[in-house]
Amino acid sequence: MGRVEGRPSAYLIASALRAVAAPIFAAAWSNQSELLVHVAAAPRRSLVRQQILDAVRSAGAEKVRVRFHNAAQLHAPRSLERLVARFGGDDIVYDPTEAVARAKALVSAGRTVRSSLNDKLFGLYYAPRLRTFYVALKAANLVVGEKIKVAELANVEFAVVDAMRAAFAPCLDDCPAVRVGFGLPQAHLVAVDGRSVVRWTSRFTAATMRFWKPVTLAALFGFGMTTAAVARDPAVSETNLKLSGSGGQTDDQTSWTAGAALTAPLGQFTGVELEAGGFGVDNDTGYGAGAHIFTRDPDKYLLGLFASYAKEDHFDLQAEQVGAEGELYMQQISLLAKAGYQFSEKLGDKAFGSIDLRWYATDNFAITGGGSFQQDVNNQGHQNVKQGHLQAEFMPGLSALPGLAFDVQGVIGDDDYHSVMGGLTYYFGSNASLKDRHRKQDPDSSLINLFQSVEQERSRLAAIYGN
Repeated sequence: MGRVEGRPSAYLIASALRAVAAPIFAAAWSNQSELLVHVAAAPRRSLVRQQILDAVRSAGAEKVRVRFHNAAQLHAPRSLERLVARFGGDDIVYDPTEAVARAKALVSAGRTVRSSLNDKLFGLYYAPRLRTFYVALKAANLVVGEKIKVAELANVEFAVVDAMRAAFAPCLDDCPAVRVGFGLPQAHLVAVDGRSVVRWTSRFTAATMRFWKPVTLAALFGFGMTTAAVARDPAVSETNLKLSGSGGQTDDQTSWTAGAALTAPLGQFTGVELEAGGFGVDNDTGYGAGAHIFTRDPDKYLLGLFASYAKEDHFDLQAEQVGAEGELYMQQISLLAKAGYQFSEKLGDKAFGSIDLRWYATDNFAITGGGSFQQDVNNQGHQNVKQGHLQAEFMPGLSALPGLAFDVQGVIGDDDYHSVMGGLTYYFGSNASLKDRHRKQDPDSSLINLFQSVEQERSRLAAIYGN
């Protein structure tokens, strides 16, 4: 195969790109006869870029640009139309999964449908898991009283089918199913065009936002899945917030805890969590704050550092902890560990550690059991402190409150310390299972163990001196 208008043939370009060990998912000629090569996020970008340039230039391409797409760019696109606009012109020369072609075809069909239906249309959406194209109509323009204008509805359906057939004519097998109606399904959706993006100011927001679940590009069409070098999922899937509260008894006295944690990505492989909270036992109260920085592969592990501080009022107990944390992920099992050093004028300086085993009976029901210790390293007469704990957490997946979870925890420790607490947690952010929230959003709190350490010392002092 030869050259066309001074460009190497698609066969030569594709052969050259297939020889490069990188997650290349598309290549297309721009209107300026520049070859745009699209690559999913990969380590050592400068080396990968040079390998690609060398390969395609040896095939005869002169003007070449390599564009990397990190997770922040490919995750949760505002619309499919905006996403495919990043992939250059219409002259696609390398598309191993035919993902770009399918995406462009769906956007093209969407433009035709919108121009045909005009004011009858509310929005165009695609459900990747269902492989279904949803055309949401404005009921006000198609319903008179309690009767639907059947003839107009039939014309709408014919217009949509014709648009899909024209867009997917080269390969009708790739054409998704089509559904036309007045509502949206309870499914993960992505807007096909910019005008279908749900606005916070829209009066339809309340009815549609709870079904609005942006999806990753890989889930949508399989971009970047062409080689074994595909980048792993990000350390934090998206910025998210968690609020929690619990109540119960500690040493036979009424107790409570409350907290908030904000987790955000720092990059593809790192994240940060900031947390704050308070606790109370009988009429005594305390508060604290903490921070984590970590790297994580959501399919394998988490490694990080943390620091936390807590203060109790009645005995003026204060403590700071710094340490390292790790999580190991194995199918339905997670192994969680923390170790570090605690500084406190009244509680003493101590090394501490904890280890827990978490079993996901289902993706929305987790049972966690383990123990912790604090070892006095200054030999100042303080007793070593040990605790054992068991916790269960369940997320029922309520449609109105998808992030709501219930938990109950029991703790026993030295000096007859014991606590039984039950409460609620609400996870904000895109809908996900409890397992995914644990592994792809916020890591475990460092404050809870510190609160329990302060509470246990407070309980010992209260037994000696009274409340």
